Amino acid sequence: SDLDLKFYEAYQSLQLQSKMTGQKLLQEIESDVNIEDYTNKLKEYFDTVSDLNSSDLARYVCHRRSVLDFLYKQLTIQDSGKYKTEDRIHDIIFPRGRTSAEVEFDKHNLWLIDEKLAYHKFLASDKQLRTMAPLETRSQKEPDIIVFDKACAFSPSKERTFPTITIIEFKRPMRDDYTQDNNPFTQVVEYIETIKAGKARTMDGRNVPFQQGIHFFCYIICDMAQSLEKPAKYFGLDKTADGQGYFGYQKNYDAYFEVISYSKMVTDAQMRNAVLFDKLNLPTTIS
Repeated sequence: SDLDLKFYEAYQSLQLQSKMTGQKLLQEIESDVNIEDYTNKLKEYFDTVSDLNSSDLARYVCHRRSVLDFLYKQLTIQDSGKYKTEDRIHDIIFPRGRTSAEVEFDKHNLWLIDEKLAYHKFLASDKQLRTMAPLETRSQKEPDIIVFDKACAFSPSKERTFPTITIIEFKRPMRDDYTQDNNPFTQVVEYIETIKAGKARTMDGRNVPFQQGIHFFCYIICDMAQSLEKPAKYFGLDKTADGQGYFGYQKNYDAYFEVISYSKMVTDAQMRNAVLFDKLNLPTTIS
């Protein structure tokens, strides 16, 4: 632990020194300096910055690897003979009760589901719809995660409200008691209908109705269960080729649905990052 602390102090000192050097070089370019000396100093500076950036990237890749290991542990059966609740999985991917205004890019793990989800305008996790700035609704429904691709609250009034809205719903690992009336598909549809029934809010605080053609992307993260097959078929979804999920488009709701099993989520994330792990000589498979 003492060695780690010394390393961290040295790393922080190098970062500060690098910033000061960069500022000094910017000031020197405005004065009468020897071009050869200045070029050599600039090369040395960029070599240092490159090393720092490579170190930051390596640490982030190691973070991803440790997250995958930790997530897999949460999905295995515990000593009590039970499985962790979906809340634990939810918090790993994005902390509950928070929004994107409160959680920095490197503090969430949306990449586990889809890398594109990291690039959004507004995200709310386990918050009531009525509390979300881009919406005007009194609904107390709480989607696990809702992502606004381009929130109307941060866009000029003349622009479209939302090109897409993403809804993510988690279910308890190994759950197998879904029914025709109690399943994640009907639950997500209720969210969609509630959102469409409300209004959007512009950056100047004006309410506008939702425009036609807004598409929803709905991710349901759960374990594959026999009781899920009938509701999925009734809902018009097809099973994926690997048998680890369902997919389909619901025209009546302008919504694309994708069911991803926890096993598939971990395996796919591991495969997407395998080349990065390999470059750092990290294990590329989950034990």
